[in-house]
Amino acid sequence: MMTPLERLAASRRSFLALAGAGGGAVALSACAGGGGGDDSSSGGDAADGGGDKSDDNPFGVKSGSSVDVVIFDGGYGDDYAKDAGKAFEKLHSDITPKVSSTVNIQPELQPRFVGGNPPDLFDNSGAQSMNVSALINQGELADLQPLLDVKGVDGTAIKDTLLPGSTDPGTYSGKFLAMNYVYTVYALWFSKKQFDEKGWSAPKTWDDMMSLGEEIKKTKAYPFSYGGQNASSYYMELALTMAIKEGGDEVRKKLDSLDAKAFEQDAVVKAYAALEDAVKAKFFAPGGEGIKHTQAQTDWVTGKSVLYPSGSWIENEQRGVTPKDYEMTAAPAPTLSSGGKMPYEAIHGTAGEPFVVPSKGKNTAGGMEFLRVMLSKEQATNFTTLTGSPTVVKDAAPSDEDASTALQATLKMISDAGENAFTFNLIDWYNLGPDTVTQWTEFLSGRVGADELREKQQKMIDKVREDDSVEKFDVK
Repeated sequence: MMTPLERLAASRRSFLALAGAGGGAVALSACAGGGGGDDSSSGGDAADGGGDKSDDNPFGVKSGSSVDVVIFDGGYGDDYAKDAGKAFEKLHSDITPKVSSTVNIQPELQPRFVGGNPPDLFDNSGAQSMNVSALINQGELADLQPLLDVKGVDGTAIKDTLLPGSTDPGTYSGKFLAMNYVYTVYALWFSKKQFDEKGWSAPKTWDDMMSLGEEIKKTKAYPFSYGGQNASSYYMELALTMAIKEGGDEVRKKLDSLDAKAFEQDAVVKAYAALEDAVKAKFFAPGGEGIKHTQAQTDWVTGKSVLYPSGSWIENEQRGVTPKDYEMTAAPAPTLSSGGKMPYEAIHGTAGEPFVVPSKGKNTAGGMEFLRVMLSKEQATNFTTLTGSPTVVKDAAPSDEDASTALQATLKMISDAGENAFTFNLIDWYNLGPDTVTQWTEFLSGRVGADELREKQQKMIDKVREDDSVEKFDVK
């Protein structure tokens, strides 16, 4: 059984797509046509509940109705959702929210889709999440554009309260189908205390990284750890982030569009070669191919290694083992050169934790209204206070004195990046996680070089591109 920290790792790690959710894809494709619902859901406008509309009830959720909400009970827990339910009840005393939670999203919800009674809103996260492509193919998800267009609880149009790029991961070929709630910043994580004591600075260029790595080795520690069983592709994230910062948005577009020469782009070649230099310099703690991410991360915070590339979920994930005086902090991925098309402050930042409204639920308008409440500044701030992770809602965070060093670093990176935030989706869109883990484990353990790794990854996306049975998503 997974611990809460392990469940968190699975849920936050959309880049890895650890489980691929393949079972959900096959099963849901086989159950097309299930479900009905009332006229306010499957038969009509999903954003019109048939009740009286007002500023406090823009979707017209019917008086006396209930809203069925299912939360993934991972490392973020479900207290934030229960709190949102209480806020919903204060706003709508005549409507009943029913918030339940599980770690088994796909096994528990798939039979409900088959039986025609899906929930009104659910958090599609975890190692056993439902396959989004299959849900989309079967028309099982409601269009959430109306949610963006209405005024939020705070009186401002919701689309104007979100961080840049927040809706990109949930937009499929131009249709907004998933409201990702948590904003993740990918970065290099380290101990502020250790860096201050050693007089080290976060590397701004890869040359800085190589120099710092040699200094770290003098202390008998390793610059990096990795979990080869399931999380070695964190270093693919680092490499692609550096490539995009070097070559600009065109690099991202070719990757996400599965271009026939995506991994031959000059910036990608340079980024992979940079990581190969680190492998040859023995910057990676030995034995990584045989351990999971949890052990690699424990090795990191307990001093075997110094730096760890990960998403901003890492503080919460490591909360039980990180020394109290560690002072976890982070910095953006270094640039490959001083002449890159994006500044050092640019970040791979993206929204995660996707909430979706089934189109055949009994109260789709209620599902959207629950999301509208969650997107209020009060509830977003509450989430960050409880979990240490920011949401997609701008300026919704506890004060500095109440924020950890890790959260302060995350918020600063978001602020410093401004509009220079980007994400890439090919791994998540096409369930490539297992293959990338295998490929990067071979690379980090020294069994294959950078050129061979790129060839393997190019063949991987070529196979997807040439498979007509796989739906391809538009890249903007």
